[in-house]
Amino acid sequence: MLPLNNELEQIREFARRFFRLAAQDRLNEACALLDEPTSRGHIWTRESILRVVHETFHPGTIFFQRHPDGPRFTNPNELAEPVRFEVYMLKGGSGYWYDYDVPLNGEWSDLTAQFEFKRQPGGLAAILNDLHVL
Repeated sequence: MLPLNNELEQIREFARRFFRLAAQDRLNEACALLDEPTSRGHIWTRESILRVVHETFHPGTIFFQRHPDGPRFTNPNELAEPVRFEVYMLKGGSGYWYDYDVPLNGEWSDLTAQFEFKRQPGGLAAILNDLHVL
């Protein structure tokens, strides 16, 4: 759970930490940071995340043509801050929705991680609701 102080910075740092772990091939640890399954009940695993990434950027995509070795996570600390930082308040102030561009192959990709942070007693519960291209 994320602390309730300085929430927007906590949210941004959570996403960055999640993808720093992914870039170190520590996706199991990244998934362990998630507090709840998706709204559809899906529990993310290393395998399910890699499946989405590889299905999204399959050999027939422009991304794959530019990166024939396939997609690989990049540490977000190695990239300039993304221009977009959009955090949306959930109805009634019950939490936040954060769309985070996934860092792949040394750049910010078109793949978006949609995080939800729900207010719970003692903090914000972190949920990865979806990975997809907007």
